[in-house]
Amino acid sequence: MQAEISIQRSRIHECTEKIGGVSIITEHQRYDFPGAHVFPGFVDSHAHIVGLGMKLRDVALYETASEQACLDILRNITPNRGEWILGMGWNQELWETHQYPDNTLLNELFPTTPVYLRRADGHAAWVNNAALLIAGITAETPNPDGGSIVKNSTGIPTGILVDNAMDLIAKHIPQPSNDEIKQYIQTSLHTCASVGITEIHDMDVPPEYIEIYREMAEQGLLPCRVQTWVRGQHYEWQTYGSLPAVGEFQQTIGVKFYSDGALGSRGALLLEDYSDDPGNKGLALITHQDLYTKCKDAIVTGFHVCTHAIGDAANRMVIDVYEQLRSEGIATDDVLLRIEHTQILHPDDVQRLQQNNIIASVQPIHCSSDAYMAEKRLSERCAYAYPWQTLLKHNIAICAGSDFPIESHNPLMGIYSFCTRYPFHSVTSWYPNEVITREHALSAYTSWAHRAADMNYKRGMLQSGYDADLVVWDRDLITCSIEELVQAKVLATFTAGRCVYKSE
Repeated sequence: MQAEISIQRSRIHECTEKIGGVSIITEHQRYDFPGAHVFPGFVDSHAHIVGLGMKLRDVALYETASEQACLDILRNITPNRGEWILGMGWNQELWETHQYPDNTLLNELFPTTPVYLRRADGHAAWVNNAALLIAGITAETPNPDGGSIVKNSTGIPTGILVDNAMDLIAKHIPQPSNDEIKQYIQTSLHTCASVGITEIHDMDVPPEYIEIYREMAEQGLLPCRVQTWVRGQHYEWQTYGSLPAVGEFQQTIGVKFYSDGALGSRGALLLEDYSDDPGNKGLALITHQDLYTKCKDAIVTGFHVCTHAIGDAANRMVIDVYEQLRSEGIATDDVLLRIEHTQILHPDDVQRLQQNNIIASVQPIHCSSDAYMAEKRLSERCAYAYPWQTLLKHNIAICAGSDFPIESHNPLMGIYSFCTRYPFHSVTSWYPNEVITREHALSAYTSWAHRAADMNYKRGMLQSGYDADLVVWDRDLITCSIEELVQAKVLATFTAGRCVYKSE
């Protein structure tokens, strides 16, 4: 039994049960889908919209099996922004060597054209000497705070830059034009609508992009709603003069910070050394006092705040800061405090999230991608990595996302990871005690995700008076087998009662 849904003024007017399919009745048209099933629109609670547009339009190195495979893709590429060649997606953990490349072959292929290739997780870059020359990086250049310039045994930069060291080159890359940004946004959002996404929490957004989103929203060009979390690591939001703003299709609601890097590039900040790199505990990208001050400034201005934290030391530091903000009354109960990723959470810190009303924003597909690599980095600490069931048992609010373009933007892949914890290319659960139910997984992408942006009072349920953000599927996502789940197809996506995607 499924719902017949009538829509008026972009909201659900009436929802009644019906046997045999779904009928969506808007003020202007009726849509019938025999045998179909309808669910609330999915939310990606942590993503990078422009990044997905760039991935779909620029050089993609995802799933490449070797350094040579990357070079084979690059061989016929012409500069794709100004005089630079830009790409993303390489991951040395997928290569036989499991080692960072150097830039020897990259220099032979591109002796004069600068090349900047971001790792799959976005926390390291592989560059050639032409790019190093533009940035003035030499053997004498020191590591910046929170970053690493990888050098060989003779002290020469190898072409690998980790975390904050990437900025030394990134600031020299020509910025895309406003028209290019609009193309990236449209490409990205139409792709998201086709897999059932009706809303996205867009993370670390350069403040200069906000006006582009607003303009597109006013012109009806956004098929998905956008909740903007503006860049704040270096006070970008304040420098640009960004303020909280509301709107039906675009809202600027929060400021985003980083406490550490990523596990794959050994930049995640750990309490103890990396198992496969003794002496290295990762990178702290911000101090406790600096994060406290920046969060306080954002909250006083009216923003919510979220902070990237992967390692157990990083998560603990962020919890310490949030706890201080709560105890001092700066972050009142109506202020959202989120930790983005919450990947490695020491057992001593779990209950503190619930005590301080901290939201854990998790990306389940990272678990499937990272499992084998995490074993090498963490060893027995994997027992408290990606701790979804633990979070739920402690009544900690969670929401789910993908971190696209780093991972697939398809939310079904995230639900599959939540419910199986299968590493890629495996059908054996990795720490199966942390698996969660199908119903909880769907909630993390719908009602719970809206709660993480303070929108759950009007979205995330098929109920009269709620916004008409709906997805029609060719099967029941709750009762179908887990194998059938990832084969499910979107028949139509409605955002604010408007059909923004319909399958052929």
